[in-house]
Amino acid sequence: MKILLTTDWWTPAVNGVVRSVTLLRRELLALGHDVKVLTLSPDSHSYERDGVIYLGSLSADRVYPGARVRFAAWNRWMRALTDWRPDVIHSQCEFSTFLPAWQLARRCNCPLVHTYHTAYEDYTRYLIPSERCGHVAVKELTKLFSGRCDAILAPTGKVAAMLDQYGVSCPVYTVPTGIDLEAFRPIPPEDKPALRRALGLPEGEQTILVSVGRLAAEKNHGELLRLLAKEPAGQRPLLLFVGDGPVRAQLEQQAADLGLVDRVMFAGMVPPTEVVRYYQAGDAFVCASQSETQGLTYFEALACGLPTIVRADPCLEGVVENGVNGWQWKDAAGFHEALAAFCAGGAVRASLRAGALATAERYSAARFASQALEVYDAALDRRSRVPGGLPASVPAAASGVGFFLCLWLGVWAWQKGLLTDLAALQAWVAGLGPWAAAAFVAFQAVQVVVPILPGGLGCLAGVILFGPWYGFAYNYIGICAGSLAAFGVARYCGRPLLERMFPRKLLLKYDRWLGQKSFTKWFALAIFFPVAPDDFLCYLAGTTSMNWGQFTFIILTCKPFAIAAYSTGLTVAMNTVLRLL
Repeated sequence: MKILLTTDWWTPAVNGVVRSVTLLRRELLALGHDVKVLTLSPDSHSYERDGVIYLGSLSADRVYPGARVRFAAWNRWMRALTDWRPDVIHSQCEFSTFLPAWQLARRCNCPLVHTYHTAYEDYTRYLIPSERCGHVAVKELTKLFSGRCDAILAPTGKVAAMLDQYGVSCPVYTVPTGIDLEAFRPIPPEDKPALRRALGLPEGEQTILVSVGRLAAEKNHGELLRLLAKEPAGQRPLLLFVGDGPVRAQLEQQAADLGLVDRVMFAGMVPPTEVVRYYQAGDAFVCASQSETQGLTYFEALACGLPTIVRADPCLEGVVENGVNGWQWKDAAGFHEALAAFCAGGAVRASLRAGALATAERYSAARFASQALEVYDAALDRRSRVPGGLPASVPAAASGVGFFLCLWLGVWAWQKGLLTDLAALQAWVAGLGPWAAAAFVAFQAVQVVVPILPGGLGCLAGVILFGPWYGFAYNYIGICAGSLAAFGVARYCGRPLLERMFPRKLLLKYDRWLGQKSFTKWFALAIFFPVAPDDFLCYLAGTTSMNWGQFTFIILTCKPFAIAAYSTGLTVAMNTVLRLL
C-alpha cells in the first residue's frame, strides 16, 4: 500500500506529533508498505530527502513558538506526489499541511485519514482572549475540516467524546499512539547510580520525580512547584524538568521564590535519543497538565518502569490505575497522599514498577501500526462503494444488461423487417411521435453514464432515424446531459468507481494528465476533437479539482464539433459501404 503521511512538525522538532509520525512511519515501512512524508521545510526552499518531501515555509513564531506556515504553493513536489498516486493519505496536523493533503486526496481520489493530536481549546489563548469564543472557533473549524476527511483517529476516548460533542461528520476511531518499547525500557536498579552520575543528578537514595515535556503555560508546571513547596522540607524529593519552552524563566523564578532552588533542576532541551536516560534515572513521573489528548510522555515513563503521579484526566482512563501503576490525583491532598504512598517503601515501588511495565506492553508500536492499517482498510472499503452501500461494480453490471437489451431490440427490429428497409424504419419512428425523440435523448444520456454501445453508433443512429438536423440536436442534448451526469457521479463516488468501470490500462494511460496544470486545456481539446474516449474522460474529470462551471462550459461548447464529426463521418462511411454492396 502507498501511504502518505503529512505533518507540520518533523525532526529535529521534539513533540508528541513528531514521535507519533516517526514511529508510525517506521512500523509501516517494516511491514513492507511504501511510505512517504510531506512536511514543512525549515526555510523557504522545497526539496526531498530520504522519502520526506519538505515544502518551503515561513516562521510563525509570533503565533506559536516554533510554528511555521506553508510558503510553497502547488509545485513540482506536489505534482510528483500526484503522479505517485498514494492509496491513503494520513494527515497529522490541521494547519499548513492539511490543505495540500486534502488537495492530493481529491486529485488522487484516495481516502484522507486524520489524527486529532491536540486539544486546541487549551491553545486558543495565543490568538483569542475569550475562552468561550475560542471554544466556538475550535468547534466550527473542527467540523469544517472533518467534513473533508474519510476517518479520524482519536488517541483516547477523551478525544473521541470531544469530537462527538463538536459534531464531526466522519467516522471516529480510538487508536492510541504506540510506544517504541525497544527504545523506552527500564534499566537494572544497580545501573541507576552510574546513570545519575553521568547526568549530573544526585546519586544517593533521594527520590527523583521526572517531568518531561514542553515548558508552556498549558502544561501547568507551576502547580507542581507549589505542591512540592508544601511538602516537609526534609522529605521533599528532587523535581527534574526535562524540556524547554516559553515559561522556563518564570518557573525558575517561581522555584526561587518558593525556596526550592536545591530541590528543582532544569535539564533543558534534550535530544530525543537522550530523553529515555532521564526516565531511567528517575523514580516516578509527575505531571499536572490537563491539556493532553493522550500524553505520550505518560506511556514512555510507564515503559521505562516509572510509576506515574499525575493530575486526573479523562485521557488516562484505563491507563493510570491508582495503586497499580501510579495515581491520578484531583487536588493537593490527593497529590500529597499519592507521594507519601509512593515513598513508603521498596515493596510498594516494586509493585508499581511491575504494573507500569505491564501497562506499557498494551501500547506497542506494532499494535499502533496494525490499528492504523485497519482504519485505512475501512476507509478504502467505504470508498469502494457507491453511497447507499451498493458495490461500485453495479454500473458495470448495468452496462451488460443494457447491451443485451439493445441486442434483443435489434433482433426484434430485424424480425419486423425494420433493419432491412430504411424507409420502413423511419416511418415506424415517425409514428411514435415525440416519444421517439424523448426516448432517443434519454438513451443517449444513459449510454454516456452506463456504457452500452460505442458512442459513434448512437450518433449515427440519430442521423438515420431523425435526419441530419434533428438527429444532431437530439444527439447533442442527450450526450451533454449524460456527460454532466457522469461528471456528477464520479465527483460523488470517487476513483474506486472508475477502477471498476474501466480497464486499468486505460486509467494508467490518462492518469499522467492529472499531474499537469494544463489538464483542463487537454480535456477541452479531447472533447473538441473526436480522438479520445469522451465518456471516460467525463468520469475522469469528475475526480479532479475541475469545477462544475468549467466542465459545463467545455461540454456545451466543444461537444457540437465532435458530435457533428462522428455523425457526418459515419454517415459517409455507411453510404459508401451500401453503394459498394
